[in-house]
Amino acid sequence: MEYNFNNIPIWKSDKPKESFVILSDSINGRIPVTRIEHWDQFPKLLEHDFFNSDGTELIFRGHRRYDWNMQPTLARIIPNGIIIEDLANKQIEYFRKTIRGRISDSSLLSIEQDEDEINELWSIGQHYGLMTPLLDWTHSPFVALFFAFSKQDQVDESDNPYRAVYILNKSKIVCDEKFSTVKLFEPRKDDYGRLVAQAGLFTVSPYQSTIENELTNAIFSDDDENPYLSSSEDEQAHLIAKYICKIYIKNTEQEKCLRFLRKMNVHHASLFPDLLGAAEYSNILISEFVKLQPRDNQVNIYEEETNFNKEKQSNKDTKSYNIPDKNLINKIKKLLDHNDKNSTNIDFLAENLKEVLIKNIQIPDWNSREPIIAKMRTELKILLRKYEYPESYWDETINSLLNIEYESLD
Repeated sequence: MEYNFNNIPIWKSDKPKESFVILSDSINGRIPVTRIEHWDQFPKLLEHDFFNSDGTELIFRGHRRYDWNMQPTLARIIPNGIIIEDLANKQIEYFRKTIRGRISDSSLLSIEQDEDEINELWSIGQHYGLMTPLLDWTHSPFVALFFAFSKQDQVDESDNPYRAVYILNKSKIVCDEKFSTVKLFEPRKDDYGRLVAQAGLFTVSPYQSTIENELTNAIFSDDDENPYLSSSEDEQAHLIAKYICKIYIKNTEQEKCLRFLRKMNVHHASLFPDLLGAAEYSNILISEFVKLQPRDNQVNIYEEETNFNKEKQSNKDTKSYNIPDKNLINKIKKLLDHNDKNSTNIDFLAENLKEVLIKNIQIPDWNSREPIIAKMRTELKILLRKYEYPESYWDETINSLLNIEYESLD
């Protein structure tokens, strides 16, 4: 079932109180949500007085997918998503043993550590991919926007019309004692430079709870003087949003977003000041270089790669439909060009669309099986979004692709 994004109000700068809603669903929980229809509206949203009251310091967290919850990596292997203390202790014990002789600060290996020292060890592990109870945040909204938009969607996953950025009011969490169970942690050590580059910090929630539960429980604490208890549901959304909220951002023009952020020196090489960051940044630059070449040059590059892949495929003893590649590619290109004659990505897009079509039409009776057709629609839509094909033509293009007359089969 498709998610109904119309239930999420669009941000209105003149009506901030009407811009948030609490959906209480499996995706958002009790976190107030609003949405914007383009990433370039994000800086304008943050300039609003709602996010700029005196003495307020906000922190941010970007998510590539709208349906990802705020779960630490260690919680993602647990069915209910709740970390218990025994599990965390076991994980940190494993990590201490396996890093002996591999770190210079041997004091971090001591089993007699206080909470801050344990969090220091967690932060080192997080850098190397260890599953931890820490949640990453950043002081920079643009770093969060980068992490929301830096990676492309995968063809084999469900549709992702929106990305997301969470906003947490650090000032209220630090200064108000009722939020004392949620810890903000900024490591003393940053041997790798990433935390400084990303303006990073972490939140740590109590075991057997989540940051969402701790915040909402504190806000609605059973206190006779608590003004939130008597507020209406609509008022609650606006009030809680001052502490934490989630911004849905339309998943469109990803590459333009990254180019905008690059002008602000927010990119892989600056956020990951190591060889991995340099390599990823170089990969992005060469990909952009290829896309900026004239169509004829792109075809030559694409055909060389395609011919190589065909040679590998011909060595496999598999049966497939006898669909002449050139014939199908030409049909797809003609269809795409009809709607968007200015795109420089048509050849790459057509090749990827062809692969999706061929893969799925090899399934018996594919065109009469609704689950297969629905899966194809999702995969085709993800590709059209990835290559920034005009959204106004998506439905028409997908319908036409599903109705292409394929060659007779052997």
